[in-house]
Amino acid sequence: MKFEPYESENLIFIDTEFSDLDPYKGEILSIGAVKLDGSEFYIELEYDGESSDWVKKHILPSLTGPKHSREDASTKLKEFMGDGNPFVIAFVDNYDVIYLTKLFGAGKLPFRWVSIDFASILFGMGINPVKFLPGEKGVANFYKKIGINFKKYRQHHALDDAKLLRDVWLKMTDKSKPTS
Repeated sequence: MKFEPYESENLIFIDTEFSDLDPYKGEILSIGAVKLDGSEFYIELEYDGESSDWVKKHILPSLTGPKHSREDASTKLKEFMGDGNPFVIAFVDNYDVIYLTKLFGAGKLPFRWVSIDFASILFGMGINPVKFLPGEKGVANFYKKIGINFKKYRQHHALDDAKLLRDVWLKMTDKSKPTS
């Protein structure tokens, strides 16, 4: 049996950056989202609490502002997503959805509560999702094989991670031409 991806034009690729992997301590720092048509959304949130050492080294330097309140960020993201109840796709969606649920409140997400985990899709296709991560052996070959110039994306930046995920989706679903 061969599986084909569910066809929907109502997809939004999303990534978040947050202050700590522990959702009881951490808070959302930035949100990047890209619609299937290429429309982009990016916002950074006000936060002055503690961050993990890894976040201090890899995430905080890339946050250049302006910073928005949680209320403003949630309003603007809802506007970007629209009223169509889109599917969101994230690479390892569990943290993104946890932090977005903290932002919007339980049961108040502006997208379908069934988010799509791209790592699970890769796993189902026989691709080890861990080897898909930046810094892992084989990741450059994976992107090269599908025709994506990985170097044009900033690592661990919410918008670039969402754009990269969209570009991978388009390549893997045969909906785009090779990129340079």
